Amino acid sequence: MSKIAPVRYHPLQVSFHWLVVVLVFIAFILGKYISSLPNNEAGKIAPLGIHMLLGGITLVVIIARFITRLRLPKPDSATTGNAFLDQIGKLVHYALYVFVFLMTISGMALSLQSGLMPIVFGNSGAALPADFLAFTSRILHGFIAPALVLLILLHAGAALYHQFMLKDNLLARMWYGK
Repeated sequence: MSKIAPVRYHPLQVSFHWLVVVLVFIAFILGKYISSLPNNEAGKIAPLGIHMLLGGITLVVIIARFITRLRLPKPDSATTGNAFLDQIGKLVHYALYVFVFLMTISGMALSLQSGLMPIVFGNSGAALPADFLAFTSRILHGFIAPALVLLILLHAGAALYHQFMLKDNLLARMWYGK
């Protein structure tokens, strides 16, 4: 007895997908803002704390999303009619998981290397490091961010290509409904 693949993703998968979209978008915008502030500015601590919390939440959500992706039924892979592009699509999906995961882990590593937790969340009164770029994890964090943005743009562009050029109603798969 064979099971018929669903037409849409499970609502939990849809929720995780769009929650990750929002979290990554806000964390990226906030991260760009924070990086423009000098480290000796007192007003940098609060947005840095929000950025760190968003990163932690994103890590939990992306792990939960990956687990549910493995366990819940999902639609068959979308196809462009081109085997090479279809393989690129699968690769990009997994790369998105990897890069979001690496982004959060590099942020946590930076927090540990630079002693941010007591400064940001413990009101230690200590100053922020003079330059975060002195830490390897910050360099990695800064490299992953634009790579992740490129992957997101590729992913969104492919979804729009499916929706408007191939007219296969791909976006309905990642939304709520019957």
